[in-house]
Amino acid sequence: MNAYRALIWGLLLAAGPAAAEGNGLGARVGSGGIALEYTHGLGERLDLRAGYALATYRDTFAQDDIDYEGEIQYGAALAMLDYRPLGGGFRLSAGAYSRAPEVDLVAEGQNEEYQVGNERYTATGRLDGDIDLGALAPYLGIGWGGSSAGTGFGLSFDVGVMFADAPSVSLAAQGRACRSTLVACDPADTNPLTGGFDVNDPSDPRAQAFRTELENEERNVEDEIADLRYWPVVSLGLHYRF
Repeated sequence: MNAYRALIWGLLLAAGPAAAEGNGLGARVGSGGIALEYTHGLGERLDLRAGYALATYRDTFAQDDIDYEGEIQYGAALAMLDYRPLGGGFRLSAGAYSRAPEVDLVAEGQNEEYQVGNERYTATGRLDGDIDLGALAPYLGIGWGGSSAGTGFGLSFDVGVMFADAPSVSLAAQGRACRSTLVACDPADTNPLTGGFDVNDPSDPRAQAFRTELENEERNVEDEIADLRYWPVVSLGLHYRF
C-alpha cells in the first residue's frame, strides 16, 4: 500500500499549479456495474472523479462435483484521480472503491453424490455460501475521454483492475447426508449404523465429521477462486462537461 500511496501523490504533483478546467457529470455501464459520476478539474492534466456504482450479476461454477449458483452484488462509492499525461483524452486512473463485490453461493440437491472436502457424501439438502472479498478496494486503470476538459457531451472508455482481498469462503449446510466414499448409501435411511444423518445434529459424530470436511471444502473453493481478488473493470460511459 505504500507504493500505492506514492502513486497517488505522484499524480497530484504531476498536475502542476494550473487552475481547474471545469466539471462534468457522467454515467458508465460495464463489469463494474452502472455508475453515476461527477468530475472536477484539479489542474491542466488532473481530474478528481467521484461517484457510486451498483450492479447484480448471476453465474454458475462447479467445484468438487458441487454445482454452485452465484449472485454477485455490487454497491460501492468510488473516488479516482485521472491524470492525462499528454493533455488529451488518454488518462491514467488511480483510486479506490469503498467496498469489493459481495458474492453469495447456493447449491441444492436431491439424493445426489458430492465430494465434500476429502470424502464423498450422498446428500439431500442445501448448501449456502458467502465469499468475502474485503472492504476498501484500490483501483488502477487506463481510459479515454470523460475528462473535465472541453464542454458538451462525450464518450469514455475505461479498463482496469480492482484489487480486493484474498477470497474468504464460508459454507453452511442443511439437510441429510450419508458417507458414500466406500459404498452407496441413502441419506433418507434412518438406520444409525448404515443410514443418513442430519448434518447439523451436534450429538452425531458423523455430522461432526461432515462439518470438518465442509471446512476443508471451504479451503478448496478458496483455492479455486483465488484470482477473484483481481476484479476486472471494463466500462463505457457518456459524459456532459460544463
